[in-house]
Amino acid sequence: MNVIEETIEATLDSNGQLRLTHQPRLPPGPVRVTIRVAAPVGPRRGMADVIQEIDTDQRLRGFHGRTAAELQAEEEARQAEDDERDREQEAARHVASPGGP
Repeated sequence: MNVIEETIEATLDSNGQLRLTHQPRLPPGPVRVTIRVAAPVGPRRGMADVIQEIDTDQRLRGFHGRTAAELQAEEEARQAEDDERDREQEAARHVASPGGP
């Protein structure tokens, strides 16, 4: 089998030298080398960056979201409903348990 092309992962040093992950299996002689970035270079986006982008995009579309006070009021209303449901279930258990096993 005569290999005429091979892709090898490598690291480019700051002085321009390549560090290959393994020895090429090509025969000795002239070759053509193309260097391509293997991973995106630049700052990575974090969760906060993504949230900021979503917020900006929504505001540009006219959606400004709810205020902290509105969110708090909604949570309090939800908690009051849950508490009421818990009281009703507890009362139903007490009514059912005196005559039950």
